[in-house]
Amino acid sequence: MRKLELLVAILLVVAMLCGGVFAAVYALGAQIQLAAAMLVLGFGSLAAAMVVWERRLMPGRVSIEDRGSLPSGEEKNDAAAQTLLAGADAIVGRRTWLVRLFGGAIAALGVGALFPLRSFAPRLTGIDQLSHTSWKFGIRLVREDGTAVRASDLENDSILTVFPEGRVGPQFIDEMANDATVLVRVPPAELALPPARATWGPQGLLAFSKVCTHAGCPVALYRAKARQLFCPCHQSTFDVRTGGGRIFGPAARGLPQLPIAIAPDGTLHALGDYPEPIGPGYWERA
Repeated sequence: MRKLELLVAILLVVAMLCGGVFAAVYALGAQIQLAAAMLVLGFGSLAAAMVVWERRLMPGRVSIEDRGSLPSGEEKNDAAAQTLLAGADAIVGRRTWLVRLFGGAIAALGVGALFPLRSFAPRLTGIDQLSHTSWKFGIRLVREDGTAVRASDLENDSILTVFPEGRVGPQFIDEMANDATVLVRVPPAELALPPARATWGPQGLLAFSKVCTHAGCPVALYRAKARQLFCPCHQSTFDVRTGGGRIFGPAARGLPQLPIAIAPDGTLHALGDYPEPIGPGYWERA
């Protein structure tokens, strides 16, 4: 019996630890696989503890044996009742600490389960993510590891995914999906940008939103010979030479272009946010 009580206690402690680890992992934006494993292990341990408690520690089935009436006085009845109550108090008292552990495990898993609720509402970043991204004037273009991108890093027909400096890392994972930008280089002589964007392609360097304007898939492929960005989900195709104009596929419009410039030290920086909302259309877009 003591061994079974110890087993239940261990399972409940594991459940509590898993609840705490899940909350920490989710809050820090770490590996989703680890968070899922902690959730499964935590609820699994709690369920196992409840099964052992119900099957092995709770009283068994009720068995009634018929017998004849035995004469007894009030004193004997009172003594029998006191003995029964004393035994019940002893059982409950001995396992009170297990009941408390049950409460702690349920509370830990319950608190951990509250953290994902924040995913149902926009993060309070001060940015309207439907209309704007984190790009601003003067922000440098960096790789996912935070290193700055220089104009000399790209040769003709090479591409690179870049993000705003200071907005990379696990804590910005939601923003990075919208901020992701494809940087591509083409021969400057081939550019045919609209007059209003004539200076947005310094030395043939062009930056476009990586979020496809059809269904939001990542535009991750580049056809070097045709100078085209290509979305693998539904084959929407965009011409980088004309500023990301749509030339094929279900996308209703071209890729938004990010205005960029080359700093004196050779690094690239944004001249502002995208001039139009990125991604697919939505109900508030004209």
